[in-house]
Amino acid sequence: MRLDHLRATLWLRWRILRNRIRRGGKVGNVLFGLLLGFCLLAAVGLFVGAFALGIELSPEAEPMTVLLTWGGLALAFLFSWTIGLVTDLQRSDAMSFKNLLHLPVSLGWVFLYNYLSSFVSLSVGLLLPAMTGLCLALVVTAGPRMLLGFPLVLGFLVMITALTYQLRGWLARLMENKRRGRNILAVVTLVFVLLLQAPNLINLGTSRLGRAERREQRQELRELTKVSQGKGPEADAAKAELEQREARGREEELVVQQRITLAAQVVPVGWLPYGMLASFEGNAVHALLCALGMLSIGALSLWRSFHTTVRTLGRAGSAARTNAIALPTEPGSVSVQHERARRVRKALLVERSLPFVGERASGVAMGTLRGLLRAPEVKLVLLSPVILLVVFGALFADASRRASLSAFAPSVSLGAVMLGLLSILQLIQNQFGMDRAGFRAFVLSPVPRAELLLGKNLATAPLGLGIGLVALVASQFLFPADLAHFVGACLQLGSAYLLLCLVGNFVSILGPMRLREGSLKAMNAKFATIAWQLFSVLAIPLVLSPLAIPSAIDFLLSGPWLGTPTWVRALPLFPLLHALELVAVVLLYRWLLRRQGELLQEREQRILDVLTRD
Repeated sequence: MRLDHLRATLWLRWRILRNRIRRGGKVGNVLFGLLLGFCLLAAVGLFVGAFALGIELSPEAEPMTVLLTWGGLALAFLFSWTIGLVTDLQRSDAMSFKNLLHLPVSLGWVFLYNYLSSFVSLSVGLLLPAMTGLCLALVVTAGPRMLLGFPLVLGFLVMITALTYQLRGWLARLMENKRRGRNILAVVTLVFVLLLQAPNLINLGTSRLGRAERREQRQELRELTKVSQGKGPEADAAKAELEQREARGREEELVVQQRITLAAQVVPVGWLPYGMLASFEGNAVHALLCALGMLSIGALSLWRSFHTTVRTLGRAGSAARTNAIALPTEPGSVSVQHERARRVRKALLVERSLPFVGERASGVAMGTLRGLLRAPEVKLVLLSPVILLVVFGALFADASRRASLSAFAPSVSLGAVMLGLLSILQLIQNQFGMDRAGFRAFVLSPVPRAELLLGKNLATAPLGLGIGLVALVASQFLFPADLAHFVGACLQLGSAYLLLCLVGNFVSILGPMRLREGSLKAMNAKFATIAWQLFSVLAIPLVLSPLAIPSAIDFLLSGPWLGTPTWVRALPLFPLLHALELVAVVLLYRWLLRRQGELLQEREQRILDVLTRD
């Protein structure tokens, strides 16, 4: 590897970054500068705060305190790094290997640059200064033996980043096979999020099961303490019992400390806190072994990742050459069996039609729905309501909590409706984002723009309405309500979806964003586009607030304070009012959809420029 190759790589990357900043606009650059300045101030503040706190507490710290402190820092870094990994599972290299294959540039420098670029993250920018400040404080208070803390922190950082970089590269290679890779992102994301939520769910379960037992133990301890303050045989027995309990508590605490230390010795993630503990106790050999072990794991991971990348590029080049010399098949070579299978096959999803809508709107809806079901990023979006249902289900599994909220069943149903619809908010607010260059087909088609918007809204209806209906059924199990309220909640779901579609249509027309293929990340989004997206999020509660009017009217008329006649209170007011509201929302939707179609006709060239601009 030659240094002039590295200089050329850095110059090329700097040129790309400079051009991207120029295209970002003045407002975007100012906001980026403010955000960067805030991050720098936060990093300096964390460094100074960790150093000052270490100077203050380190002289009186015990070995177990050092182990737990560094264990907490390691877990915090791992938690924040995992969140960043879940948001962008596929590795998006800063510089593409395929674009540099025809240049006389060493791939080793490009790989090293891409790996070092992965360090630019919020986790490293905030937690690394805190770790460095605490290491420096331990050197000042505990002596030069704590200098081993710096290679320990470096080894931990290299191990975590190298392993995750290798994982992202493996996932990126899997994504090249689109049929096999469509579900991989969804499965990996679900596993990571469930692992992150597992401690919370376990805590909810154990706290609910052991709450009564801990309450009885505290009550018994207070009684023993009160008796021990007196005199006589009963007081002496109470004092002896308290001393025995304290001794058992110390023994249990010692056992827990031994288990934590053993776990830190065995699990590689715990080598950082165990190495710090060994350095604090003067055991330099164990600290060096921990640092060398983490550095070795990181180096081995990077070595395997680099050689796998080189082999993958070689196979891709061989496949391209093979495809280039492949002979086309002769016309008419299809077998009779294939021809019969083609004739008797079922109709594809894009060939089906929807009732009560025009053929053109039905075609747009079916085509868009087929694209959404095939997109892996949509599957990632649909994971959030599943996780929220699990979390809220565990939260409200306690009968006492359900009893306290059973009187607010209509409000709970509205919350379930919002849960289902807000989960697909990214799709509704940017309906043309995933079309990219395919938006040209809509621009050139003779489909009326109102029917085009109707087709887009119908395409996301199975997702939003399906998730909302599942949330309503789940809330029915947790907070049982009568059939009238359930029917009214289903009608409320339809009204909420139509109102959300009206907001999404306006935002999709006025603030379109081109999405990166395979993810929901915006490409070169301007400040005005981001402002439209944020404004719509703030406006959604105001737009959906009329949905609470039928619930309020039903609550007032059902009570005895207004002197409502008995026959009125016997009526199913909740579903009737929501049915009337749904009719009004449908009329409003049809009227506004024509105006939105005219607005789309005026701005479709601008939308096309945004979605196709490189």
